[in-house]
Amino acid sequence: MTAPIITERSVIGMFYERLQQNTASSFLDAITTTPFESDQDSENYAWLGMVPQMTAKRGEKKFSQLRTTEWEVKNVEYQGGIALPKKHIIYDKTTQVQARVNELADRTTAHWWSLIAPLIVNAESAVCYDGQYFFDTDHSEGDSGAQSNDITSAAAVPANPTAAEMIKAIMAGVEKMIGYKDDRGEYVNENLTEFYVVVGTGLMKHALEALTQTRVGGGDSNILIEQDSFRFRVEASPRLSGWTTKFALFSTQGTQKPIIRQQRKPNNAAPGYSVDGMLMETLWLDSEHCKKHDECLVSVETERAAAYGDWKKACLVTLT
Repeated sequence: MTAPIITERSVIGMFYERLQQNTASSFLDAITTTPFESDQDSENYAWLGMVPQMTAKRGEKKFSQLRTTEWEVKNVEYQGGIALPKKHIIYDKTTQVQARVNELADRTTAHWWSLIAPLIVNAESAVCYDGQYFFDTDHSEGDSGAQSNDITSAAAVPANPTAAEMIKAIMAGVEKMIGYKDDRGEYVNENLTEFYVVVGTGLMKHALEALTQTRVGGGDSNILIEQDSFRFRVEASPRLSGWTTKFALFSTQGTQKPIIRQQRKPNNAAPGYSVDGMLMETLWLDSEHCKKHDECLVSVETERAAAYGDWKKACLVTLT
């Protein structure tokens, strides 16, 4: 039985259907903002200070000005494309063309992590909204005092920590994070209970052991398992392979996130664009390109960006 030839319209339909099925990973959704809509080359965000704590009412009502800091996020153009041999389209019996088109859609979703991972890796030497490095020892905003989200924890062999040492390091990060203050001098993270332990592949086994072994050290109970106040999940990535003696804790709660995502969308309805700001274009079987080169072209492009958000929702722990 002869299968129908895949048409240009069906390819476009495959792509956008797959794109709608895809979502970012639960990890990225947890530590990043839902993509802010952008309609220009860059966006300036007013990073507002926190509201004041309530106080006893005496005399007239008091109103406090919110501190503001501007943070610019620039969009970058990205594109990807594939060339499909004409004979593969005409004689495709195993849905290989559909598989390749689906993979192109998958790549556009996974692309967010390729933007965010370098931000995390370089966070010790790249500034965020307060003018300090994202992971730094001397953050300060208003009445917060000096604060650090770049700490150390002891381990006999930093690249090969025991479960007990890893547990101690994780809890050191949690203790640091829940003690952060906002620009009003008020504790801003005291209700945090859920965290991702983000590691490179070198510390993956050690992080998992810390979260699963019931007994550690000389037979002591594992505090991470025995307690029910905090929840932890491990996120390991080869993109962080340089992190052989360090890991980061990221909070998943609150409206402000440690990472910002931004997606540009056309100001006006434009042919080929999806509602998510993705443009797909094809040169199919009846195109001059296909007639000359016996291949069809499928491309996708977009403009987007990722940037640092609230440093108080993350903490880097280096084993020493």
